[in-house]
Formats: sequence, C-alpha cells, structure tokens
Amino acid sequence: KALPASVNFVTLLDEKQVHYTFRTLDSVQSNPSSVGKWYQRVVRDSQFNKARHPPLGIIFCWDSILDKKTYETHITFSQATRDRMHAPAGITMFGDTAWYDTMLFGLAPEGKVRIWLQTLKIGDNLTVQPEKLVTLSGRELRVCKNISNHKQGYDYSQTTKDFIKDKTYPYGEW
Repeated sequence: KALPASVNFVTLLDEKQVHYTFRTLDSVQSNPSSVGKWYQRVVRDSQFNKARHPPLGIIFCWDSILDKKTYETHITFSQATRDRMHAPAGITMFGDTAWYDTMLFGLAPEGKVRIWLQTLKIGDNLTVQPEKLVTLSGRELRVCKNISNHKQGYDYSQTTKDFIKDKTYPYGEW
C-alpha cells in the first residue's frame, strides 16, 4: 500500500518444460494489513498469469518505487513445493477438489521477496521455501536490463511520503 512495487516482466519454466512469458500482469490490490510487515492472510485471484503445471523456476523484473531501482529475481522451486501443488488441499470448493495452485509473491524494500501458496480458507498461507532465490540490481541485471515502468524516474505518492515521514528505512519488518 504505502511502499509500492510493480512487476514488469515474468518468465517461467514449468515442470513439463513449458516456457511462459508474461508482460500483461495480474493487478496488485493494496492491502492495508501488509503495511510495514509481511502479511500471510492475503487472498488474490489470478486472471492472466497462469501456468498449466507447477513451476521449476521463475525470473521476474520489478521496480521498487521506494528504492528507486529495478530488481531481477531468480527463483528455483523445490520438488517439495511442486509435490504440495500436486496434492489435493483436503477440502472442496463448490463441489470440486481444491488445490494449492496459486502462488503469492510479497515484494519489499531492499529487493526482499517472500512467497506463499494461497490457502483456501481464512488463515495463514503456506510459506514456500525456494530451493534458490537471488535478487539482482544495478549492473548485475541480465534479463531485466532496460525493463522498467519508470524509465523517466520514480516519484513518491503522497501516501508514501506520509508513511515514510519520520521513519527509518526500510520502514518495517521484512
């Protein structure tokens, strides 16, 4: 909400070796409960960015408005995460078997990234521990070089200015 980030590009390889590229990305709704900390009880619907099978790996490019920089995050997922996505959730939704088939990504200042599998009930989402997670910026960028929604520079909204006033960077517990 107060520390916005925008994802600009995603490339994903699923476990069946199908490659996906997403340039039109699902919208991100602000969540007042996540201000200043990770919040695990988020529920979102995916509209555009769907893969048929659980991911082996993802690379995505994102801008941290607060940090005024572009980040490139590389994630490799474990077999345990893919196995969890293949197993029924143990409940039904509208008479159909429910699955943990939606990943949520949290992006925070300093290029910090956290991942969850979305639960299907009120409660904490399942934390995903990736096999490997690396975030690059600056001269280290490879895939994300020149991919930004803010090529003309970054500007803070009044909400962000009000939130960071008299606080110490990185503005919360990540």
